[in-house]
Parts: sequence; structure tokens; C-alpha cells
Amino acid sequence: MKQLTILLILLLNISVFAQDTIVTSNNEEIPAKVEEIHIETISYKKPDNLTGPSYHIKKTEVSKIIFENGTVETFDAKPTEDKSDISYEETQAFLVEYIGKYCYDDNGYLKNKYVAKFEGDYLRLTIMNKNQTKELSSNLYDFKSVYSFKRPDNRDKELAFINLHVPYLANKKKDKWERLKLVMSVKGHDNAESIVNALKHYNYLLKQKSKKPGQKF
Repeated sequence: MKQLTILLILLLNISVFAQDTIVTSNNEEIPAKVEEIHIETISYKKPDNLTGPSYHIKKTEVSKIIFENGTVETFDAKPTEDKSDISYEETQAFLVEYIGKYCYDDNGYLKNKYVAKFEGDYLRLTIMNKNQTKELSSNLYDFKSVYSFKRPDNRDKELAFINLHVPYLANKKKDKWERLKLVMSVKGHDNAESIVNALKHYNYLLKQKSKKPGQKF
């Protein structure tokens, strides 16, 4: 009887955490429980809130869906907007401005603001207290080596969260970089999406910058 109970608990846990993955044309991964594939959109729920609201994404923004059973359905994703004319300097300036205006620490109360500053190719993110008089923390990040870009997690009242796994300078003397989960709360869903898109473009620019002459890929 005890073994049967344990087996039921394990099966329940597997069913709870089983999920599909929507992969966008920008290679972003969205954990999901796909409900229906419509003519123009795909409806899904968040796997940790199956009784919650349904979300929708345009099929033209999706490259494939990886279902929980391992099967894959691919789509003809619409090419992403060409941002090749946006320069390295313009992208840095945009990130400094938008992070400084709209980004806060990860507590969700939009209390302690971020200040952004570039040191060469690296981005220093500093959290200041509410009155902007005291530095609470400061880290240097390498956005050339972001592990994955994910869509902002949008909440009510225009609150959004940006979650990125990115290397930060853990030991300056030893030039030691370690992986860190960077979480920023953002005022405004559109602002959060713009910041993520700018970081992705900056990542692209840094990779192009490091290529050797004549190197295509």
C-alpha cells in the first residue's frame, strides 16, 4: 500500500511538471501547456498556473513547438525585423536610458532602481536605494555570453520581470566569471520587451565584433 502511494505521488509530480515548450523565431523558449493551434495564433497556459488565464502568440512569431511527449511541430516563422542599422553606440545608449528609467530590483515593488553604465563591452548594473543616495549592489556583466534570452514575465498593473542567465565578474583579480540569474522588475510591459530586444541585439553586435576578417559564421 505504501509503495502504491509513493508511485501515485511520483506520477502526480510528473504530470504537474510536464510541459510543452514554444520556441519563437528569436530562439526564445516559452514554457507552456499548449491548448490549441488556431489559424493565426497559438493559445497556451502557463504550466504552473493551468487554471489561470490563457495566453496567445502569433504563429508567425513561432518557429516550433516541442511537446511534452517529445514530438515537434515546426512553423514558417516570420523573419524578425532588421535591426542591422542600429549601431553599437546607439544600442548602448538605449540600454543605459531604458534600464535607468524603468528597471528596479527583483522584489516587484519598483522601489530600488538600477543604474546602467558600460565599461568597454561590459555592462555594469548597480542597484541604488529608493532615494538614489546609496549603492546597494553592483555587478559587471558580459552580455556577449548570455545563456538564453526569454520573454519578459508580464504581471498585472504593467509590472514585468526580466530573467536572464548571464556571466558576471565574480573575482576581478583572477578575472573569474560565474553564471548568475539576473532578475529585474520593470515598469511597463512594452519597456521590458524593448530592453530584452536591445540586449539581444547587443549580444549579436558583440559576436559580430569578435569575428575575424572574412569569417562568416
